[in-house]
This record gives sequence, structure tokens and C-alpha cells, in this order.
Amino acid sequence: MEQIRVVNSVHILPGVAVGLVSNTIRNPKGFRYGVMREVWNLLNKQAAKAVENIDVNRIAGIEKIEVSLTVNSYDRAILCALSAMLQPKTFFEVGTYLGETTLAIARNNPGTQVYTLDLASPEERHTAALEMTVDDLFDRWDRGSAFKGTPESARIEVLTGDSATFDFSPYAGKMDMAFVDASHTYSYVKADTEAVLGMLSPDGVILWHDYPGFPGVYAYLNELGGTPGRKIYHISGTRLAFSSRRNLVN
Repeated sequence: MEQIRVVNSVHILPGVAVGLVSNTIRNPKGFRYGVMREVWNLLNKQAAKAVENIDVNRIAGIEKIEVSLTVNSYDRAILCALSAMLQPKTFFEVGTYLGETTLAIARNNPGTQVYTLDLASPEERHTAALEMTVDDLFDRWDRGSAFKGTPESARIEVLTGDSATFDFSPYAGKMDMAFVDASHTYSYVKADTEAVLGMLSPDGVILWHDYPGFPGVYAYLNELGGTPGRKIYHISGTRLAFSSRRNLVN
């Protein structure tokens, strides 16, 4: 009879310590941008006073939802599951980039009209009204390439312009769901959020990406979440935060 081997954290600790030191020496950049970033994000989440961390299973009814998409983003899967559960008639995205999220939303919601906004050209970042982030997102310019030529593109309206100066008035009160994922500086997240809140329908839901990793997103959402009547949740294991005008959380 084979002897039962018991392994706990104490047993693996020496190997973890040796491996950490070895890998850090071999790849210091990986440690700095991997381990330290995860630790920093964890500290941010635990320190947040106005954004509540929740497990995804606390969102009422989401466990019954199935989605269809390529397996390259857990965040996108959760976003699509939320949209499929809520079945919005209209969806507004600030920040198109390649359009992978745009396509996933349209594909999983065949009855939804999708709007997506981004700059018209990479040169426009030099004349943006507010502070921009992440220059490497402009290294390639193929905005919306993921959905071009697809059947879903018929339900995707591509809008161009600087979100800080764009005229959102035609969409006021008409958006059932919106996603803020453009420049992640404090000033742009604030401007984009205020614009989106003016577009939401009475039961509308707003989501933000890259919380808590970007300081601007983290600072603004904790500021906004501290205002009366504005409850903001972060979904653990993702970079998604959301606020809803109807109760979604058990």
C-alpha cells in the first residue's frame, strides 16, 4: 500500500522562495511587471473605501448565462455574460481599439444596437482635449478590424471623435448598457463617465475596464463611489467595475 503523502504550504515554501529568487534574477522585468503589479493591484483593492469587491456569482442570474466568444479574455466573457443576462436594446462603448469587445457584445446580443466611439486617426492623440495614456495603443491603427465584414457589423455604428468634446446629446437617456474603456487618465475617465451617465436609460448599467490597475481609473471610481446613491462594484478576478440603476447584486 502506497504511503499517503501530506503536502501543505510549509512544505512548498522553500521551493517557492528559491524559484522566486531564481526567476527574478533571470527576468527582473517579469518580476516588476508581473508579481509587483499583482501585489499592487491587490493592495489597491483591499484599500478601496468606495468600491466593493464581489465574486461574480453574487450577480443575480449570471450563473444561467452561456456566451460565445474566442477564449482570450475572461473580462470580455464576464462582460458578455452580463449583457446577455440584461439583454440591452442599446450598448455604447467608449474606446473601440480592435473591436473585439464590440464584436463579442453584438454576437451575444442579436437584438442589440451597438455604438462604439474612438479617435478618427492616430494623429488626433496629439490634439486631444485631455491627458492621454498608453502610447503603444497607437502603434498600429486598425480600429474595429475585428468586426469589419462580419454579419454583426450591420448592428454596429462606428463613431469617431475625441470623447472629451464629442456631442453625446443625440443618445441622452437611450443607452441600456455602456462600457468605458478609452484613455485611462483621471481626467478622461471622469469626462467619459459623466457623458455616459447622461446617456443611460432609467435601468441602465455602466461598466469600466482596467480597475484597479490604472491610477486614474482607481482614483476616480473611488471618488465617484463615495457620492450618495452611487454604488460601484469590482468583480473579483477581473478588471471590471460596474454601477447599475437597478439592483443586480445578491
